[in-house]
Amino acid sequence: MFRELVYSLSPLTAWLFFGVCLLAILFTGARLSRYGDVISTRTGLGRVWVGLILLAGVSSAPELVTGLSAILVVGEPDLAVGAALGSCVYNLVIIAVLDFMYRPGTIYSGIRHGHSLSAGFGVILLGTAAAAIFIQHQGEAPIGLGPIGPYTIAAPVIYLIAMRSVFFFEREENRVAMAAELAEISGPRAKLATLTTGRIWFFFAVNALMLVVAATALPVIGEALAVTMGWEETFVGTVFLALVTSVPEVVISVEAVRIGAVDLAIGGILGSNLFDLLILAIEDLVYLDGPLLGAVGGEHVLTAVAALMMTGIAIVGLCSRPTAKVFRAVGWASLGLLTVGLLSALILYLLGVNT
Repeated sequence: MFRELVYSLSPLTAWLFFGVCLLAILFTGARLSRYGDVISTRTGLGRVWVGLILLAGVSSAPELVTGLSAILVVGEPDLAVGAALGSCVYNLVIIAVLDFMYRPGTIYSGIRHGHSLSAGFGVILLGTAAAAIFIQHQGEAPIGLGPIGPYTIAAPVIYLIAMRSVFFFEREENRVAMAAELAEISGPRAKLATLTTGRIWFFFAVNALMLVVAATALPVIGEALAVTMGWEETFVGTVFLALVTSVPEVVISVEAVRIGAVDLAIGGILGSNLFDLLILAIEDLVYLDGPLLGAVGGEHVLTAVAALMMTGIAIVGLCSRPTAKVFRAVGWASLGLLTVGLLSALILYLLGVNT
């Protein structure tokens, strides 16, 4: 019903609703970062783990709802796969934006090594997704076990291994880091630190619910606007809808960096990518006409490869920890992220125009 209502709106009214949803995300996303930061210190889980699980799960909910809606309501698997893979590209571009904001040096020099582990698992999942799409387009019929493809079996296993590996890795490092992080709580976080743990969790849940509702409505409105403008389907899914559904990650990450919780921001971004790639498996389960990755266009391989390259660049930046910024703006790794991200979006747009 909501979708039909949105499609019946005039473009001006739709843009107004679009703006209201953005404001709601800005309001709740900023608070989620602060609550998540306090939770990381109260529970001893650390910023990397809280970002990887809590913030990534909340901020990635719109991608899941959008993908399921694209399959079950609209019947367009290309929109679903394009939004999930495109969000991986946009999330990595966010790291470059955060690097521009980070004044002490490059953002890579101020974060912990645990992010390399989650980024490495992102490479594995992206490579698996790209290979699955490529293989599914080689034969006359898609390869699968009934209606699901091999990726749907492999992805959840890889995701669970990733979560377990990062948890045990971070648990050892957190024993030393937690005391220092508790001592550093100041400014807006100092007031939150006086609240009980139960109230912190309650406020986190309320703001998470508000953000999910607003962020879920946002891509529906954006999709209606994109259709009205006559954009090509793959471009809409991979570029426009992916950009819209990545708004929560942007808001949460920017606020996290602003309050000094850099590890929380990077953990949320890399965790969102892992969750987005798990979403592909969930979408395949509800797509009953065969393996999902065999029903979409082969151009999605380009998006997966672009995200794969960008994750590799991020890992190099995380390991080398450069301190100098190019033109005093961003590190060379962030420049690489921006270049690959923009080129992939441009190529997809040109492919859409020529089809």
